[in-house]
Amino acid sequence: MGAVIGGCVTVNVNFPESAVQKATDDYVRDLYRSKEQSKTPKATPTPKVSDTVSFPNFILPSANAAEASFHLRSAKTETIKARMRGRVSEIISYKKQGLIGESNDGMLVIHDPSKVKPLLKKKLESFVKAENADRESLYGEIAESNHLSSSNVAQMRKSFTRSFQAESPSGTWVQASDSTWSQKR
Repeated sequence: MGAVIGGCVTVNVNFPESAVQKATDDYVRDLYRSKEQSKTPKATPTPKVSDTVSFPNFILPSANAAEASFHLRSAKTETIKARMRGRVSEIISYKKQGLIGESNDGMLVIHDPSKVKPLLKKKLESFVKAENADRESLYGEIAESNHLSSSNVAQMRKSFTRSFQAESPSGTWVQASDSTWSQKR
């Protein structure tokens, strides 16, 4: 007498951090350097090697190759990236002026709102809110399309935090993991 038991197996994967970091670095570098490229977007973006990071079979032995990949590129992420590109020049300018900074959670912040004139402060608040909404959408889309666990979402956000801080120009306020702020040199 045998019984058949059906079910679903969940495999927790430890991100290969360096591969995910490279993918987020490439994504943010492409975003920030878009101001140097032609203003006319390509009809079909050419995927970069790092747009999809494949996990080796020994990490996910029961998954096929399609299930064992980390994707940064989708129609939704490209739409978000296009909106973000529209703000890049202004972000860089505000960062160079020391008005906005990169927090330790992958978000933009007004560095010292008490030192900003009211009219500019209102503009910056709206600007930062729009950018952060797109970053949240980006993180959410990547998490959803990759079926990430909450711990892997946290790792992915840390990777984006490092990428955004690394691409920031000198003078940008950056927040360390211990919540202290310093200006990037």
